[in-house]
Amino acid sequence: MADFEGRLLDGSDFSSADLHGRVAVYNVWGSWCGPCRAEAPALVRTARRFKDEVSFVGINVRDGLDSARAFERAYDVPYPSLRASDSDDALLAFGGAVATAAVPTTVVVDDQGRVAARVVGPTSFATLGALLEDVLAESAAQRS
Repeated sequence: MADFEGRLLDGSDFSSADLHGRVAVYNVWGSWCGPCRAEAPALVRTARRFKDEVSFVGINVRDGLDSARAFERAYDVPYPSLRASDSDDALLAFGGAVATAAVPTTVVVDDQGRVAARVVGPTSFATLGALLEDVLAESAAQRS
């Protein structure tokens, strides 16, 4: 995965380079997307479960700022999201692993910055949790 930068919904700056050495989950979403709304509680639950081991970042697409912020408030999303205006650069950084029309998509990046897993369509707590357990175990084994 290539590094990318952008502005978050809260107005602060984001750089994927800051996550080097950590497992990260990137979720592509939009407030207008029914499957995104359906998976939001599972993502929130998973982010809270793995908060000490995994960084979560949303990549909002095709939303106005107010709609995106309202979505985050409605689902009590505990992790930051990039603004839609910066989503194109973020999606390009995945080198084709994320299709711009495939919303939602969730990508797990290992601690070496490699795409380790991808879920196209809505994910669940069980699926994403199992993927993260595998990626975390592999990362720990490589450090040993």
